[in-house]
Amino acid sequence: MGRVLALDVSLALVLGLVVVVATRGQAMFDGASPHGGPPFGPGYDGQGFPPQGSALGAGAYVTIVAAISATALRRVAPRVAFVGCAVAVLVFLALGNPYGPMMFLLAFVTFSAGAHLPPRRFLPWTVVLVGVVLAGHASAPYLGLTDLGAILGQVGALFGFGVAAAFGMLLRARRESVGRERAAELDRHAYSERLRIAQEVHDVVGHSLSVINMQAGVALHVLEKRPEQSAVALEAIRATSKEALDELRGTLAVFRDATEPGDAPAPPLAGLARLDELVESVRAGGRRVSRDVEGDPSNVSATVDHAAFRIVQEALTNAVRHAGDASVWVTIRYGAERLVVDVTDNGLADPAQPPRDGNGLAGMRERAEAVGGWLRAAPRTAGGFEVHAELPVNRERERGERET
Repeated sequence: MGRVLALDVSLALVLGLVVVVATRGQAMFDGASPHGGPPFGPGYDGQGFPPQGSALGAGAYVTIVAAISATALRRVAPRVAFVGCAVAVLVFLALGNPYGPMMFLLAFVTFSAGAHLPPRRFLPWTVVLVGVVLAGHASAPYLGLTDLGAILGQVGALFGFGVAAAFGMLLRARRESVGRERAAELDRHAYSERLRIAQEVHDVVGHSLSVINMQAGVALHVLEKRPEQSAVALEAIRATSKEALDELRGTLAVFRDATEPGDAPAPPLAGLARLDELVESVRAGGRRVSRDVEGDPSNVSATVDHAAFRIVQEALTNAVRHAGDASVWVTIRYGAERLVVDVTDNGLADPAQPPRDGNGLAGMRERAEAVGGWLRAAPRTAGGFEVHAELPVNRERERGERET
């Protein structure tokens, strides 16, 4: 607020100086002097400009100072500034001074008021502009309304004020429109971020709970006959739950303000480097899972690597939940441009029945599309289910090439 006021005061002083100089010049050339005659009329001695021709009355200076003071408040108190400047100009004209630079000062304040006040609060006050225009012909019969020249001058002045007000309101409308667009963009970004975090939580919790449920079933099954095997299952449950908690903490860490002292940096995104760990967690529950990795993973961006890992994780979770006692094959192929992910099983899926597109399948598709790839998930003709995804190796590089 203080900086805005300081800038507006400085601008008002500059404009005020211009108005004073221009008004003095106008008074000299238009004959607005104490003797009431033209500047080169009777009493002129032929030596330069007549001294009295550049004089302004004390009332004119008072009204100019008042108008300048009002202009300095144009953003701090726009309505006060507008009304104050309008009254100052009205008095200036009523004192017998002609239209001139003061009108431009009022037009500037009118523009500013239109730009900073809602129309419903600004437009009713513009009626004072009619009084300002009529005050310029206060000494004429019927305020000049019987003189065509005076009427044209009044109409021109009102038109100028109207243009200034319209430009101000257009500027305000544009600023509000940009603000709404920015707010909507921030809302969309916040919603996308919440959706991303929800998907992360779903993937972490869904997979971990499925593995824990499977291992708990094994522990209960062998509890009496082979208690040592149940201890292995319980240890796997403990390890899986700890891993899930660690991942959840990492995912939810994005809510913390990273600038707060003592905040640990967010852990790196989970990627296919943890594929063996993921496969072993499913094997520990008694499922038969094989993996095959081909190619060089060094060119894969972290974002794409993370998306591929979550796709494999969700596909294995679905296999644990729905494929029964089936075998699962995970194949990762790194190419020069594409990363191919295949997760298939020989479970009970019926090729004649399309899969129900729940959160898991929708989430996998969204992850693939988010990095510029695609995903297909459907029952196989030979039986079982297949998830096939193709992702660009480097999403950031691909986006840059497309933009250029």
